[in-house]
Amino acid sequence: MLLALENAIVKLLQEELPSLFAGPGSAEATFSADTWDFDRLSADPIASESGPEDAVDELAFDPSAPAGPHSLTRPPCASPKRVYLRSGNGDLLALRNAEVAWNPADPASFSVVPGAGRSLAGCHHLHVMYGVVATATRLKMLHKLTMQVAGADAGSTEVAFALALSVLVMNRDELARGAGFSWTAGGYQVDGSVKTLKFTSGSSPATALRTLSLEVELDLRLERLFEERTTTSIGSILSPHRSAASSP
Repeated sequence: MLLALENAIVKLLQEELPSLFAGPGSAEATFSADTWDFDRLSADPIASESGPEDAVDELAFDPSAPAGPHSLTRPPCASPKRVYLRSGNGDLLALRNAEVAWNPADPASFSVVPGAGRSLAGCHHLHVMYGVVATATRLKMLHKLTMQVAGADAGSTEVAFALALSVLVMNRDELARGAGFSWTAGGYQVDGSVKTLKFTSGSSPATALRTLSLEVELDLRLERLFEERTTTSIGSILSPHRSAASSP
């Protein structure tokens, strides 16, 4: 579940240190030994009764074609929706109601109609907050993984590793934001977000190899989604195959 974080780290190193991590003969960053523990306080989760729950989507946005159309990942309920532009530095810029046109035939679909003077430069995501009908719970996980930096020789590897560490430390918040994910299938939803990213230890197992051990605290929000008109008890959710006749 840390693939997004691993990809974000590699991309960041290639962008910030192209002379060291991009092109022929460059150093390479890879990952291994991803293990995790569940937080003891959340290891026996209990799902809530179905009802209104808060949902957040991060949707890709093309400032050169703002209208879209865009679509929410979950069926929304009849509650206010708030749509924001996310700037390149992570700031949220609220869109006015008149700048968002919702499709009356599909409550999850909408278009963005920027108002006069609205600057879209550097905005590549929409941040949407809305309500859904769901039953939900949370899991907290502590991941441990190792990043390896391998170069052509001892000298170039040492330089690449030290500068890579500088890049990761100085951009830790950006990496944490980029490591979030949201997946939906069959009426189920999981949202993952990185809460902490720690650098714990390192080693030099070979002449041209350096390792960095990381600890990542990941928060998972688990949901089963329903149409707004659906009313389902927690008993039928947790035991969907048990008939009413078999109930005590």
